[in-house]
Amino acid sequence: MKEKDKSFNLPKNIKQMGSIDEDFKIYMEDYVFTYLQQYSKDSRGEERVAILVGDSYNIDGNEVLFINGAIKGEHTIHEDGILKFSKKSFEYIDEQINKYFLGSKIIGWFYSQPGFSDYINEGYINYHKEVFKEENQVFFLSDPTENIGGFYRFFNNTFQNVKGFIIYYEKNESMSEYMLANKSIDIKSEEERYKAKDERLKDITRNSKACRVNGKAIQDQRKMFNIFGSLSAVLLIVCFIMGAGLIQSDDRISELERRIVKLDESYRYVLSQMKNDNVKSVFADDSSDSKKLDTKETTIETVTEITTETVTEITTEIITEANTTIEKNITLDDKNKKLQNIDTYEIKEGDSLEGISKKIYGTRNKISDIMEVNNMDDPNKIYSGMVIKLP
Repeated sequence: MKEKDKSFNLPKNIKQMGSIDEDFKIYMEDYVFTYLQQYSKDSRGEERVAILVGDSYNIDGNEVLFINGAIKGEHTIHEDGILKFSKKSFEYIDEQINKYFLGSKIIGWFYSQPGFSDYINEGYINYHKEVFKEENQVFFLSDPTENIGGFYRFFNNTFQNVKGFIIYYEKNESMSEYMLANKSIDIKSEEERYKAKDERLKDITRNSKACRVNGKAIQDQRKMFNIFGSLSAVLLIVCFIMGAGLIQSDDRISELERRIVKLDESYRYVLSQMKNDNVKSVFADDSSDSKKLDTKETTIETVTEITTETVTEITTEIITEANTTIEKNITLDDKNKKLQNIDTYEIKEGDSLEGISKKIYGTRNKISDIMEVNNMDDPNKIYSGMVIKLP
């Protein structure tokens, strides 16, 4: 480890991430942190690795690690359930260090595991112990879906978490050049893209307001529809619901057909009564008593009201039964889809692999398969909040 140089000064423009251990501090340059975040989020749910480069110092008796670069993992391999660097990977890393980060050294590695929070796989520990053997080489674990990240290192023969780290802001041309060469995020272009997106959202909002104004005008016109249009719409809705909800309910079709016939008869009755009364009103004697006309109009209104109530009662009953059938079918479909799409499970208090196997698969014979897909060597090494893969 390097001793502090006389001209060496700690960065002043910093941001602290979590509580910091005074005996061992990690400084990560902002471009490096930004690159690792983008690199992991662009993985589309896949795991990714990278090498951390920089240097270490002893400042006032305290160990300080500076990370000024990150190199993405190329030519990696899947082995023992994790992503590892191959021999060709390290050849690529050496080339990138000589090209962009001359004078820096490998001081650790980065692992992105989307959807697994801060769960430490036993394979990470073994691989770190095997490959990153030098003193104070660190391991940075990240979950981009939950924005969780933290450092780990071997200390006193144990693999333990490092308390927080510090992001510092300085001119970092090496990392900037590496990001540009590897098609990293361009901040200015991203800002322009988001501005354009905001304008599109504003246009959509304006269009939505115009649609609401037009919609209100249409609603006002619909209020002018007479009883014939309303009854026709009710009949159409009933037929649609029957077609959607009773495809697989043959045992109820005959009963609903009887109700539809009754609805149709009521509908025809309304039309015939109104038509007959209107005809009689037209050819009525002018000298007829006004009370008779009033009685006739009252009869029409009463017949219409009674018939409408009958139609409404039958329609409501049919719609309720159809909706019940639809809800039952949808509930069954949703349960089947949920059972078919389960691929992960979050451990809860009191869970065991045997209980999970019985709960998900109905048998305890899946314990060995669960352990295999999660690289477990002990079925008891689980804890509340841990997310495991399901075979």
